[in-house]
This record gives sequence, structure tokens and C-alpha cells, in this order.
Amino acid sequence: MTDSTDEDVSECHQCGDTVGPSADQRVVTTVEDGTAVYQYFCNDECFEAWELSSSA
Repeated sequence: MTDSTDEDVSECHQCGDTVGPSADQRVVTTVEDGTAVYQYFCNDECFEAWELSSSA
């Protein structure tokens, strides 16, 4: 894996905040139509909120 650059900055899938490299960041990887799809979360709270809303 390579280090992120400013051009690689993603948004949190739950709240829309910028997700930068940090120990709090979470990433969920799924495969859709043979392509890896990454959903980034800025912290555990956003990840857990998304997890709850997607299981409802």
C-alpha cells in the first residue's frame, strides 16, 4: 500500500467530512461488479452509525 497524497483525500461516507490519514479512520471494502469499492469513515462513531442505518 502506498501513502496517501492530498489528491487522494476522501470524504466520510456518513458525515461528509474530509478523511485524512489517522488511527481513527475506518475503511469498508466491498466488490461490486468485479470492482473494489472503498467507503471511508472518519471515526468509529460514523462507521457505527452507517452500520446501524445500513442494517435497518
